[in-house]
Amino acid sequence: MSTNLSANTSSSIREAYKQFLNTEDGARAYERFKHILYGPDDSLIQILNNNVLQCLSSVSADVLRVCDIGGGDGKRIKRILGFLHQKFALRFNLDFVEQSSTLMRMADVHEIEAFTEVRKLETLFENADLRGGYDLVFLIHSIFAFQDGSATVDKVLSLPNSRGMIVAVSNAKDSFLGGLKELLDASYGDNRFEIADLMRILENRALPFRQIPFETRWAVRKEALVQETGAILNWLSLGRYEDLTDGRKGDVCQYIRENSLDLGQRIVFSEDEVIVLIWQPGQPNRSLGYSHFGRVPEVGRKE
Repeated sequence: MSTNLSANTSSSIREAYKQFLNTEDGARAYERFKHILYGPDDSLIQILNNNVLQCLSSVSADVLRVCDIGGGDGKRIKRILGFLHQKFALRFNLDFVEQSSTLMRMADVHEIEAFTEVRKLETLFENADLRGGYDLVFLIHSIFAFQDGSATVDKVLSLPNSRGMIVAVSNAKDSFLGGLKELLDASYGDNRFEIADLMRILENRALPFRQIPFETRWAVRKEALVQETGAILNWLSLGRYEDLTDGRKGDVCQYIRENSLDLGQRIVFSEDEVIVLIWQPGQPNRSLGYSHFGRVPEVGRKE
């Protein structure tokens, strides 16, 4: 393990998450993880674009105000806005929020500048001075380090305009990766803020939202199994997998064997994920427009 990570040891998984993403190792680990699960064309964003975003009523506007919270290296929001621009000739005002200086340096937005006015905010979302009034607010695998869940959700809910939509994407509660995180995070004094926590807050407040489940599948050839699963575990453990006890590593390996499919030359994995759409009270029931989707088809990297 690197000296930097050793120095940043934290009893809080949420602090450790932020610290790891602020390192070159963390940025590389996350990029490798995304490539393994979603492939070079990012099947998650393909699902989001084709099955959700092109159906939103907000595409009738000429210019959309967009906020991307925890946007990482910017690749995903560029794919999203590029798709909507090409499909609907839209233009955008984008507020891009990312706390990691490492990832922010990687966020090159020149590809979308012809149709997007971009404002970058390198800060924690909790500290970001945001304008509000957004048509779309994105939280794509970026809720895990929310510091004060309820207060932070309040801030998220304050961001859309009266017709706006919040789009959150995360692993489902009992997913393959969710189980791995439970094993890997056991030594921390707190837990990641997960999609189930977000939905519990929304339900307690009787706020309108809709879940759209989908499944990501990928396969690894047996000769690459150790390398590929090692990359996943490196990201999920925030660079600290080698620090786990032998007993804990054994539990992790057993969990992976029991939750994968051996096809001989390849091992197949499946991850349950969920898109949560949140709209303002008083709007028409936005869930009706997605009732025909059911469970979105399986996607993922092909071997």
